Amino acid sequence: MRLKKWFGTTTTAVLVSSLMLAGCGGNTKTGGNEGSSGTDTQSAAPAAKEIVTLKAYFPGDKPTGFDAVLQAVNDKLKADNVGAALNINFLPWSDYGNAVSVKMSAGEDFDMYLDAPWLSMNQMIEGNSLMELDAAVAERPELKASIPEEMWEYNKFGGKIMGIPLGTTQGQLYGLLIRKDLREKYGLPELKTLDDLEKFLYTVKEKEKDVKPFVINGIKADKLPFVLSESANLALDEVLEIGVNMFAYSIKDKKVTGQWASPMIADGYERVTKYYKDGIISKNIAQEQNAETLFKQGKYAATYYAADGVEGLKYSEMLQDGSDKLEIFIPNGDKAKPYTAFQQWNFLCIPASSKHADLALDVANWMSIKENHDLMEYGIQGKDWEPVGDSSYKVLSSYSFPGYVLTWRPTLNRTPDTMMKDDKKWFDFSTNPANFTLSPTAGFNFNAEKVKTEYAKITPLHDSTFLPLSQGLVPAEEGKKMMDKKMESLGGQKVIDEIQAQIDAVTSGK
Repeated sequence: MRLKKWFGTTTTAVLVSSLMLAGCGGNTKTGGNEGSSGTDTQSAAPAAKEIVTLKAYFPGDKPTGFDAVLQAVNDKLKADNVGAALNINFLPWSDYGNAVSVKMSAGEDFDMYLDAPWLSMNQMIEGNSLMELDAAVAERPELKASIPEEMWEYNKFGGKIMGIPLGTTQGQLYGLLIRKDLREKYGLPELKTLDDLEKFLYTVKEKEKDVKPFVINGIKADKLPFVLSESANLALDEVLEIGVNMFAYSIKDKKVTGQWASPMIADGYERVTKYYKDGIISKNIAQEQNAETLFKQGKYAATYYAADGVEGLKYSEMLQDGSDKLEIFIPNGDKAKPYTAFQQWNFLCIPASSKHADLALDVANWMSIKENHDLMEYGIQGKDWEPVGDSSYKVLSSYSFPGYVLTWRPTLNRTPDTMMKDDKKWFDFSTNPANFTLSPTAGFNFNAEKVKTEYAKITPLHDSTFLPLSQGLVPAEEGKKMMDKKMESLGGQKVIDEIQAQIDAVTSGK
C-alpha cells in the first residue's frame, strides 16, 4: 500500500512500535544559522540568544516518556544557542487533518506540522497557506545533505519545495518472507526464481500437515501480481506504481493504463488465480487481517515482505531463540533496479502565517545532525537506547517517537539490533537512490480536482473488484473484463484522460 493513508490505526501502531530510525551522520556540533563563533579561543563567545518557543502539531498519541525527552531536546537547543524551544502537540489521527485545517483557517499562530498529499497539502498550497522552502533549504547545509537530492527534486509542488520530504526508503522492493527451516528440511535450494518459490510452496502443501503455504492480509493483496511476476523488481516496459491506485503507465505507448490490463504482470495475475485455486493462497484471503500473527504462530510457511523497514521487523521476535529459521526471497534480487519516482508521502510544513519560519527551519537543520537527531528519534542515550556500532541501536525503554512526522532522514538511518540480517540487507538497499531507476513519471503528483466526481465513483472499485482479482478470488480473465466494464460505466475514462494529461505535462519537459 503506497502511502496514501499510510498511517491508519493499525499501521501507525506498527510504525510507532517498530520504526525507530535515528541518525548516524554529520559532524557539526550545533545547528541553526547562528553563524560562526570563530576559532580564536580568546574571542568572546556569542551572546546567548533569546529563546522563542515554536509550536508544532503532529498526529497520533504522545509517546511514552516524551516529556522527559522533549525537555532534554529543549535543553540541548538552549546549550547549542539555536534560540528555540519546542512545544509539540499530538492530535488524534481520527481528526488530525480536519483539526489542522481549522487551526489554519482560524489564523492560529503555530510554526510547523505534518501534512501530505493525502491530507490537505494540495489545498493548502492552492490557498497560499504554506511557506516556499527552496531558499531556506539551500541556506541550511545539514538539512539539505541529510536528504538525497532526488528526494528534494522529485517531491516539489509546482516546481517548488513546499515541505521537507520525510522518508527513509527511495522506492518499492517486494518479496516474500519464508521459513528457511522448512526449505532446508526438504532439501530445497535457496530460492532464486519464481519456479523455486513455487516448488517450495507446493512442497509445503504436500508434505506439511500443520503448516499451510502462504498467508497475506487481504488489503495488501493488490501487490501479489507484482511479486509473482517474472518482471518483479525490474524496470521494464511499464511503471506499475504512479501514485494513483489501480493505474500504471506504459513506457512504450506513453499511455496510462489499468494495472489489471498490464501485459507486464499478466503472468502474475495468472499465478494468483492458480495459487488460489490450488490452495496455495489462503482461502480466507479476502477477510484475512491476522497474517502476521498466523505466520508467527508457525501456521504458514511464507508471507508478504517489503523492504521498507517495517514488514521485516514484525517478525524479529521469531529469532529470539537464536535460530536462523527465516529468510527473505526477493524476485530478481540479483538484478533488481525497479522504477521509482522518489516520491514521499509525508512532509514537514511551515505555515505561511508563522512568525518564526526561519527559526523553525533552523530547528529542522539542527535536527539533521546526528546527536540531535538521535536524541529526538530514540530518546535519552543510556536510558531509552544505546548505540550498536555506527548504524544500529538497542532499545532500553518503551520510548518510540514517530519519525515520519519530523525526523526521518535517509542518510541518518539506524536499524534495530534485532533486525534480521536479510531484512537489513534489503532495507539498506532500498535507502540508496543508486539502486533504483528514475521513473519517467517522476515529478507527477495526481490532482483529482477536475475529475473529483468520477474519481470518487471509481475509488470503491479497488475494494469491490480490483482486490478480489488480485487475491485470486476472481479468475484473471474474468476479473479483468469486470474491471474494464465497471471502469467504463463509472466514468473511469475521464479519470484516465486527466491522469494522462498531467503525466504528459510532466514528461513533455524531459
